Amino acid sequence: MKRLLLSAFCTWAAIGCVTAQTHRYKPEFHLSERNFCDTIPIEVEDGQIYLTVESGGRHMRLNLDTGSSQGMVYDGPEAASWQELGNIVTHDANNRADTVKVVRMPAFKMGRLVIDGYVASVIPVPKSQKTGTVERKYDAIIGFDLFNSGLCGKIDARRKVLILSDRKKAFATEGGYSVKYKLKWFVPYLYVSPFMRHTDETLFDTGAQQLYTMSKQSFDRHLQDDLARLKPLAGMEGSVESQVEERARGQLSIGAFGAEQEDEVVFLRLDRLKWGDYAFRQVGAITTQGASRLGAAVLRHGSVVINPFKKQLVFQPYDGGSETVVGNKLFGVAYVPRDGRAAVGLIRRGSDEYKAGMRQGDIILSIDGKPVRSFADFRRFSFITGNRHRLLLQDSGGRQKEVMLQK
Repeated sequence: MKRLLLSAFCTWAAIGCVTAQTHRYKPEFHLSERNFCDTIPIEVEDGQIYLTVESGGRHMRLNLDTGSSQGMVYDGPEAASWQELGNIVTHDANNRADTVKVVRMPAFKMGRLVIDGYVASVIPVPKSQKTGTVERKYDAIIGFDLFNSGLCGKIDARRKVLILSDRKKAFATEGGYSVKYKLKWFVPYLYVSPFMRHTDETLFDTGAQQLYTMSKQSFDRHLQDDLARLKPLAGMEGSVESQVEERARGQLSIGAFGAEQEDEVVFLRLDRLKWGDYAFRQVGAITTQGASRLGAAVLRHGSVVINPFKKQLVFQPYDGGSETVVGNKLFGVAYVPRDGRAAVGLIRRGSDEYKAGMRQGDIILSIDGKPVRSFADFRRFSFITGNRHRLLLQDSGGRQKEVMLQK
């Protein structure tokens, strides 16, 4: 079975942006319906949520990204034809800032709801993608302003539906595990508990794939607090240190404006991660330089209700229990763009790739004899499950080497 390299072979952080300065942030788009409740089909692919909408007689695919305060679209001929509204300063997933233009998208129909005047930031095409055509899985992002406009929503990935309603009590009779959120840069932050006696401010971000990633700064703070309290018992069961699997140095998160800076990355195996009174157990997690995030993988275990009137998120487990064992396996290697080329950004010492001779900083020159001249070339390459693939690499000293990897 063929599968895309991106999902099978490396870690990719969604480009969802949190805008620190938005275009007159007040969702001003017009909704065609009032006092309605509509069930809209969604697609779930590679841990992401997609909606198909109709605009001007053609279909557009939107990625639902609660970590983005407004819509987003890549720069290109289509975006250039939309009404330009000005510029904003925006921050990507790694907290890198840039000034981008803002456009008003043409009206589109989502379910039976017509949305007119939706605003989107125009994200420049990364340099690593300008050297070749990249097949993107979506045309634009729809952000958390969909809910900030006064719509309650329920994301049910098992049934593959998004239920939207402007009724304040649309989901009031449904059960679940409720937590409050606060808007920070107009996106939802809640508190989860990754360690006993610790809470972590975390963005609910369906644009991120992994269930949980922790801010490295937050991890360091948790560790120091734990050591201060439990110094004689450091490393005891349940402590922060006891849940560290490995430490490495590198970079893995790719935002709209490039990869994060190289830093220490901590691999964690959390005994439990608590959402209110609900527990996700045996959670594999990593640290990154951006904010802590709860990603779309949460939706594998239950649906989530978003209530903007109460600023409340409700987790509704599919099995009806009070906990679930996640047991997710963490990746062994992550690839990032470096000077336009595909490079090994991070590698674990116990991974098959490391045992085969791959090292952090290696540049990929070819795969199975096919040149890889850009990160875009690398993203397009498809591996075949079960086959062995020959990679020609160049190490940090300029020396070439070959490694054989089986996928």
